[in-house]
Amino acid sequence: MYPGNLPYRYTDLYFTTATVRGWKQLLRPDKYKTIITDSMVFLVQEQTVRVYAFVIMPNHFHLIWQMAGERSLSKVQLRFLKYISQQIKADLIEHHPKVLEHFKVFRKDRQYHFFKERPLSVPLFTDPVVKQKIDYIHNNPIQPKWRLAEAAESYRWSSAAYYVNASLEWPFLTHFWYGEDWPPPFD
Repeated sequence: MYPGNLPYRYTDLYFTTATVRGWKQLLRPDKYKTIITDSMVFLVQEQTVRVYAFVIMPNHFHLIWQMAGERSLSKVQLRFLKYISQQIKADLIEHHPKVLEHFKVFRKDRQYHFFKERPLSVPLFTDPVVKQKIDYIHNNPIQPKWRLAEAAESYRWSSAAYYVNASLEWPFLTHFWYGEDWPPPFD
């Protein structure tokens, strides 16, 4: 057992939401969603985080992730969002300069700002809460407000198909309950 008598799997485990400033639908193009998933791949490969669930929506994204080792959530989150922002900015400069102007800010440390300050990160401590958050993440695209898919597992930019159909499209994912033993071998 670890601090507070919590099982290890709850150490540094968070539900995180990053929202685009002004709720603008900046993440609608698949190329920007790919930047986010590629960033998750990188962080997992360098063993900075484990990613258990995610969804990327047109104006926000949710993650259930865990910091590996002695990693600090605030530092990893800052690095993650900074890289995503730099990649989106580079594309906007080249292909969509008028869209870029919607994100202009007058700050000493930057000219453009894409995400709201301080993404919401809530620590997770119990299986029922983790399940509730995973269900929330996976059901986001099928909500009446969005209608991005008929079924949660048919929305590509989510981990729902991984949990429902054992889809291996997102190799950076770790199953929260089964870990590296997922998916089970098929006969």
